[in-house]
Amino acid sequence: MAILQKLDRLMASEIISLTFVITASLSSVMMMAKLPRYADLLFSAPDSSITFLMLLLFIFPSIIKFTVPISLLLASSIVTIRMAADRELEAWMASGVSILRFAFMPTCIGIFVMLISLFSALFFEPYSNRQFDKFKWLQSRSIVEAFIKNTVREKSFIYDTIPASDQVSLSMYMQTVSSDRSEFENVFLALKPTSENYFSTIVSNTGSLKKLSNEGFPDYIYSLYKGTVYSGKVSENKLPYYIDQNPKNFILTKKDLSTKDLLLYPTPVDWSLTQFTEMNISLINTFKSNFKVDSLQDGKDYQLYPKDYFAMLQKEKENNPEWQNDVKIIEKLIFIFKQISVPISTIFLPIIGVCLGIQDPRKKQFGVYLGIGIIIFALYTSISLVQQLSLNFVISPYVMIVATPLTLILIIALLLRWRLRHPPSTGFIAFVRDDLFKIKIFSKKG
Repeated sequence: MAILQKLDRLMASEIISLTFVITASLSSVMMMAKLPRYADLLFSAPDSSITFLMLLLFIFPSIIKFTVPISLLLASSIVTIRMAADRELEAWMASGVSILRFAFMPTCIGIFVMLISLFSALFFEPYSNRQFDKFKWLQSRSIVEAFIKNTVREKSFIYDTIPASDQVSLSMYMQTVSSDRSEFENVFLALKPTSENYFSTIVSNTGSLKKLSNEGFPDYIYSLYKGTVYSGKVSENKLPYYIDQNPKNFILTKKDLSTKDLLLYPTPVDWSLTQFTEMNISLINTFKSNFKVDSLQDGKDYQLYPKDYFAMLQKEKENNPEWQNDVKIIEKLIFIFKQISVPISTIFLPIIGVCLGIQDPRKKQFGVYLGIGIIIFALYTSISLVQQLSLNFVISPYVMIVATPLTLILIIALLLRWRLRHPPSTGFIAFVRDDLFKIKIFSKKG
């Protein structure tokens, strides 16, 4: 018993340390690959260093839920390969230690890592999303306060570009501004995203700026009263189309104009005019678009803990009897089930790693790494396949929670068949070639 405890301690220390190193390496690589997406955000933020740290907090949980299972699989395989190379594995197996007993400690580590991964996916990730949203709000507030202090002034056109991802051009004019910058008269406001050809213009008699609470955060509400909105949109069709559709509504000075001549005229524009009594604009929400990140995680739904998330899903399903055909609800179900199934799969990967790592030390380890590649491919292919089939309404999204664990259980059954029926000298490639698929054509002939 004491000898087996020594084996467990040896494997635990090796696997844990190696898992930590591999996880850190893989996570760093994936983080560096993701950071260029946020270059605009980092360079336009008031404080780039704090924004960088908050981005790491935001990205890290979504990365480790994928890197930890892979790292544990690699660590279990590498430690087993080392023991086989040092003849330790041969000595333990000669003393009566079975494959299942040999995999006991790696499996215990897998259970422990699974619990940590579940906590990270279901609690730490929503927490990091909440904190990043709070950070965006605070950063936006500082931008808004600087904007109010340095830009808002009377009898002067303000022309600036809001530092947002879609680059909205802003033009503003106020005839009268109170000393505390809270009341305005004769307000002119024009906005134009780069995707549009014309400004949308707002003209108002009076306006005010108030500091209120929005979802628990202080916000600056820019209110306009008794005004009109003028907005234009370029038509999708050219002038000849409208003449053909409504010949009585157009009066042409020249009756013999050809279609080519008509195309020289400007494209028609649809103008809409809307009168309003009061219009409220959240300045912080307007400037918050400067901190836009991944659309999948950048939303209120992904800031919910499991209990609130399932309550939200239940409410949406009750409001939509045909929810099985609603892509948005299916995506939300897939997301939460993926958050559960990927950490659960961590239990099975150490057993797979041990089975793959038991090799004849005199042979090359190409088969081990080929097997690891196949396992990783099978793991993420099962996730992607179920996700696509669910989004196309072929299977239920609930399959996501069991698909990956069942795939790995099937793989374990095949690998245990290999290891319980064959000596360590039988490599993975030989097992696939001569046993699993019975492909005798590749067998060597004497």
